Amino acid sequence: MKLPSISLFKKKNPFSYFLVLVLRNEKANAVIFEELDGKIRVIGHHVEYFENSIETASMDEMLDVLDKTISSAEESLPKNTEAQKTIFGLIESWVENDKIKKEYLLKLKKVCDELGLTPIGFLVITQAISHLLQKEEGVPVSTILTELGNKSITVTLIRVGRIIETKSSEIHQSVPYTVDTLLKHFQTSEILPSRIILFDGEKDLSQEFISHSWSKSLPFLHLPQIATLPPNFDAKAVLFGAATQMGFEVLQEPKKKEGLNKEESIPEIDREVEKEQEEEYSSLIDFGFIGEKDIIISPIPQKKEEIFKQEIVPPKISKTKVNSLLVRVKDNLSMLSRLKKIPIKKVLSLFAVIPTSKKNIFIPIVVAASIALFFIYYLFGTSATVVLTIKPRIIEQNKNVSFSTSTTSDPSKGVIAGETVSVSEEGSNSIATTGKKEIGSHAKGKVTIFNSLTQEKTLLQATIIRSPNGLEFTLDDSLTLKGVASHSADETVSPTTTQASVTARQIGKESNLPSATKLSVSNFDTSDIVAKNDSPFSGGTKKEVTVVSKNDVDKLLEELPKLLASKAKDDIAKQISKDKSLLPIFTNKALDKKKLDKEIGEQADKITLNATVIYESIAYKNDDLKSLSRSLIQNNISNNMTINYDNLKIDIKDIVREKDNINANLNIKALLQPKIDKKSLASMIAGISYEVAKAKLSKIPQVSDINISSSPNIPFLPKILTKTSKNIKIIVNVNE
Repeated sequence: MKLPSISLFKKKNPFSYFLVLVLRNEKANAVIFEELDGKIRVIGHHVEYFENSIETASMDEMLDVLDKTISSAEESLPKNTEAQKTIFGLIESWVENDKIKKEYLLKLKKVCDELGLTPIGFLVITQAISHLLQKEEGVPVSTILTELGNKSITVTLIRVGRIIETKSSEIHQSVPYTVDTLLKHFQTSEILPSRIILFDGEKDLSQEFISHSWSKSLPFLHLPQIATLPPNFDAKAVLFGAATQMGFEVLQEPKKKEGLNKEESIPEIDREVEKEQEEEYSSLIDFGFIGEKDIIISPIPQKKEEIFKQEIVPPKISKTKVNSLLVRVKDNLSMLSRLKKIPIKKVLSLFAVIPTSKKNIFIPIVVAASIALFFIYYLFGTSATVVLTIKPRIIEQNKNVSFSTSTTSDPSKGVIAGETVSVSEEGSNSIATTGKKEIGSHAKGKVTIFNSLTQEKTLLQATIIRSPNGLEFTLDDSLTLKGVASHSADETVSPTTTQASVTARQIGKESNLPSATKLSVSNFDTSDIVAKNDSPFSGGTKKEVTVVSKNDVDKLLEELPKLLASKAKDDIAKQISKDKSLLPIFTNKALDKKKLDKEIGEQADKITLNATVIYESIAYKNDDLKSLSRSLIQNNISNNMTINYDNLKIDIKDIVREKDNINANLNIKALLQPKIDKKSLASMIAGISYEVAKAKLSKIPQVSDINISSSPNIPFLPKILTKTSKNIKIIVNVNE
């Protein structure tokens, strides 16, 4: 910021300067305006961005960003001048119960102390925007206000000009997707406004929002309309809100001097002010303040000597009175423009032919006639606008219907004709395998088989030989065991021996038996035929590997149709005309030309499926569905009520296929509102006071608000509607 300079002989500046400092999630916006005689004009503005956000910024970063913002905006100020009186525009999360939260209040005090600012008030940015939109549109707004940042999104639900709820989030996938997700977390159970207003985006995202498919769980009655506010609208809203609170008027274009004779001189200060106004007007255009309604052009500044004679004190006017005065001035200017059409000179020329002696009598008559004409004009020549805000009642109807591909539509039977539409999509998908399998080698070795029997025995190949711990081995070849020679009971005879090779039946190192292990031979008593290894068995190994399982294959077959479903919906939708729609789900999905790169049980870390998926759905005519819905809804309304059938919300749920028919449940929601005959209504309230008119209009069912205004709005006269009913305009707003 500029350092103040000291001057003992400084020319007094008649202007007062103020700073509006708008603090947003990702940036700060400084607006400098000057005030003279209760009229203000923007003379400078500048924007600086935080590295990440205002919440994560350190105090040093915050001071640095705000210092740069304010200093750049103050470059338009006269030399040795600062704008210290500061109005803050704050995000909603900084304020609670109309007071700044303690932790943020301490930050703002630190900012004011370090930068030499004098705080005089604050406004919540979203509330300021809501009030300015109401001023521009003439009625309280209901909308989803969306602040677009580079890294985050803030969504505020506004209903009839009142802030209901606000939520913020970092941007995920896309901006519309993030807004969609935030709206799902709103606590409101009422239908959402079908209007989304975007502001502060660096690029136009309206097309992205228009093409976005909103979640069916969101309670929209119909697709929301998308609007984008002009750049710097938030700063403009805070400025206008501050001006209204302080009783100031925001100036538009500097008024040109007219009617001066050549010999008349313009005071020096007037020329200086005019020159400054011409230079500052270009910045005002850039800031977006031109073209507002209800704007008052400031008078030519007073002469220098008159300025120094009096002290300039901004008028203390309440917000209600300011709004009233603005309307009055606007209407009176409108009335004056009509009076300009009256040939005043011709009227005044009539007085010239009246004798002087009779003028004293004639003038009172003219005055009385003028007053009478004025009241006649007031009663019959003015116009009025009556705005009725209706809160509709939501009615809901459910009906089981069938979409048939073999019959024609029959609303009385709940049958809607349809046609099968199909599309083929080629694709592939890979997943990690989850099957487990043990692999390894079998232990091998040699054994000596002892035969104590006198008979010769033959052991076939694969005869089982068991170890004491239950491990099994098989003979590699068939062999014959010789019997022992016969002998008497007292003689000792040794058994015959035969060498044989064996292989373990199971894999693993457990089969690597040590030497001298005693083994039994299958089907023989251990006392007759036994075996023993003279050396250890070896070669047995085992490990667990990942293989393709049946579950892996089943999962691939299930997931591939899901992966291609989005593309299939787009492609299948291109096949139908604009007067038709598709059921929200596919009625059939089939895989063709399936090819797996691995077999079940094969060792592999992943498996890939290539296939063609054939999708089928049912297309139906929109008019058939609407006709059926209307026939269901209209049976539930009385004669004095009406429904806007263009705003029907129709959901098709619980879809089940049965042969050629698709059975489903039709859920229909509509807004029910009273029938209003505007012509009869205008005749009913013509010529009566505002209060009586409001009392009569309030008897209309579902009317939540009534606003009456007349044009021109003549002050000091009773509020009476014109007696000419055709001059009364009735506007019906539906508060969704």
